Amino acid sequence: MMSLATAMIVCGCNDDAYLEEDPKTIFTMENAFEKPAQVDDALAMAYDRFNSLNGYGNGFVGGADGNFFHGDGSDVLDGTQGQSSASGAFSNYWALTSTNGNFLNTWNALYRLGASANLALYGAGQIESSENPYLIAQARFFRGWAYLRLAEMFGGVPIVKEFDSSLKFDYGRASRKETYEFAIDDLKAAVADLPEFPKQDGRLSRGLANHILAEAYLAIGVETGDSSYYDLAVTAADDVISKHPLMMERFGSRSEKGTQPSGVPDNGVERYRADGNVFYDLFQIGNYNYSEGNTESLGARQTPSYEQSASYGGGAMPLGITIGPPYRDIIWKVGSGIPGGGSWQQIDPTEYIGGGGTFYLGGLSWGMISTTNYVDEYIWRDQFADDIRNDQINLCDPVVMNATSEYKGQRVKPEEVLEDPSRYSRISSKMAMQDLWGWDIQHSSMFGTPFTNQWLRDWYIARSAETYLLRAEAKLRKGDKAGAAADINKLRERAHASYMYSADEIDIYTILDERARELSWEEMRWPTLLRMGGNGKNEVMHHQLEKFSKHCFDDGVFAGKTFPEWTLFAIPFSVINLNKDNQLQQNPGWN
Repeated sequence: MMSLATAMIVCGCNDDAYLEEDPKTIFTMENAFEKPAQVDDALAMAYDRFNSLNGYGNGFVGGADGNFFHGDGSDVLDGTQGQSSASGAFSNYWALTSTNGNFLNTWNALYRLGASANLALYGAGQIESSENPYLIAQARFFRGWAYLRLAEMFGGVPIVKEFDSSLKFDYGRASRKETYEFAIDDLKAAVADLPEFPKQDGRLSRGLANHILAEAYLAIGVETGDSSYYDLAVTAADDVISKHPLMMERFGSRSEKGTQPSGVPDNGVERYRADGNVFYDLFQIGNYNYSEGNTESLGARQTPSYEQSASYGGGAMPLGITIGPPYRDIIWKVGSGIPGGGSWQQIDPTEYIGGGGTFYLGGLSWGMISTTNYVDEYIWRDQFADDIRNDQINLCDPVVMNATSEYKGQRVKPEEVLEDPSRYSRISSKMAMQDLWGWDIQHSSMFGTPFTNQWLRDWYIARSAETYLLRAEAKLRKGDKAGAAADINKLRERAHASYMYSADEIDIYTILDERARELSWEEMRWPTLLRMGGNGKNEVMHHQLEKFSKHCFDDGVFAGKTFPEWTLFAIPFSVINLNKDNQLQQNPGWN
């Protein structure tokens, strides 16, 4: 009773203070940031959004994901059975409008990433800590990356420099140059305070920031015509390459004979892969991070363990199930020596474990996105065929698996044995394992079929192999063809390619071809193509898409057509509509 009476007396002394709200468990903008860990919590949302855009989505959830960023509908990747028809695919560019969901999802995702970065920057401004430079550097990288991608794909966009939760309907577009400059300022700040080699896998590194900065300098150089930016791109790339040399020899988890690592399942498969090579090793479980001995890695998205993955069906549902060839729906030609209907019935499951979802066919995939003929065939034509990146271990043609076929064990020749050869594509080891080593089948199977596809492995944000190609492009653009050839040939040397480029062969299309050989599935292909144009022109993108895009359903989609006039993605119709207090100008070619 005494304590209660005392409390009543104390409270009675200051009625106003008693009535003043002082919530201890509700976070507001005023009390949410009191220590570095709370700012890091805000950064966690930025990492989550950034990783989502650097990976591949499963196709069953809304919003933007890395499928589109990495080139779905471009010259390198296209829709397959996931589209109802060729006319409905993104690669039917003549049917696109500003209401296309890819535009809106991409726009929203990048602005959400920028908002997460601005929130973290606000939080860092509320505290005093020795950790602030590192916290701010991460936030500024994310914001710089987001605005670089916005400028590359949409041109000049509204720039939001501070976190603001209020509604606003009067945004105005900055110029593309101004948007690039804003991104560059953020990326330069990130380079200054990010560690070269982070203590924790998955955290941002200075090498990654310099890599993206080199791309930003290239982009603004193309836009403005100012060649001094290419010198800056070379300098940023030099710093990356000096600290992140290419992996030139075999390394890592499957490169040497020895005992099985503790806790890693083998499913009766030996760890050592005798027919592997250094390019194969780059994409094996346990080899993606700098901490694992991979000096080429500038950063990798960390994929959760099987037990942490979301439950689906009989096991874990990995991201990326839309990615890969739709082999289980292939129909064999009559008289091909392969009887029956779909490939589920044609595969001998005793020899090829998993039936239609076997790792020999790329794992169980919905097969909604796959490579085009440009990636499967054109870039490996003639003298370019002799290259370990084109070896069966890295970019394989599936073999006939029917027990009674005269073709059993032979590589499939689409024109000879398939009813619809356009549905055929090669299988990249980047996206699908070729055996059951390292897979926890208990957690990675559904309906008794192993999920041996990419998304139970880590995934690169970037490798210094791409930095070489950025540097080659910068050298080309400033007139140093010999230097550009040397950078490209460094990758070709690592690939044991028999053909090397001479200086007079180098042009922007040579570089795009080499990017496809080295970086298919990895690079942000749409940003790459869209940044190739400046001042309302983009002959490079038009050439690539008009010549090499090919929908898997229909060879005739592009017949007799020239590419539409647009050189940037459309500002989403709903964004223009909602900005009622100020008109946002639509990009040319979309009116």
